[in-house]
Amino acid sequence: MIWSRAGIGFLAAAVLLAAAGPVCADPASPPPLASLQLKDGRVLHNARVMSDEGTSVVIRADEGLLKIAKTNLPAAVAEAVPERSPPSTTSTDGEMVMQRFDPNQAPDGPVPEPGKPAPKAVPGAKPAPAPGAAPSVGGVYKGCTIISFQVKSFQNVQGCAQVVIRNDSDQTVLIRPNEVVCMTADGGRHVARNIVSDSFPPQVKRREFVLAGGQVDDLFTFANEPLEISSVQWAR
Repeated sequence: MIWSRAGIGFLAAAVLLAAAGPVCADPASPPPLASLQLKDGRVLHNARVMSDEGTSVVIRADEGLLKIAKTNLPAAVAEAVPERSPPSTTSTDGEMVMQRFDPNQAPDGPVPEPGKPAPKAVPGAKPAPAPGAAPSVGGVYKGCTIISFQVKSFQNVQGCAQVVIRNDSDQTVLIRPNEVVCMTADGGRHVARNIVSDSFPPQVKRREFVLAGGQVDDLFTFANEPLEISSVQWAR
């Protein structure tokens, strides 16, 4: 059984605090629940109720920011959420809640557990550049090579590029955004701010792990405004 009395108590307390708002000055808040099993079978990890939307609640978890119908919550959690009228009837229960992306407020990505592979690393085959992708001129850094890049945007951030990085070493390599830069046609140099994984929902993070002999294909954000990117290379 995933739920425990202590776990339900923690999440119920988080629900009540979110509904009451900033009433007291105590910055401490209940920790997120490690696992929350919904009635439809889905399991959310590190779940925390952020707001009450009437017939649904907004929950932040490792899987993203989700709007969940109260009828889909365990009874103890649903009963702890105060009843109020929903602010809108245009949304659908269970849909992803989209937020405006702030490139300066991205969390660190998770550190792989010992003995477990890092996410998104694909060992083995050498990558072929995507259609329309430009070749890299970045050389080798930490045993890794930037194979290709393709200019893309992410939500409201226009100055981004999808970058393929291959690790030719025999060790897992940690890559941080500030280790990658892009050069523009006018000679500008922009250091990457964040890394966005190609997943659903997208995961914004400040580090990536590339397995030995593997590769990653991530989006790097450089600026809010559009950039005429001519190359992507290592910052060293």
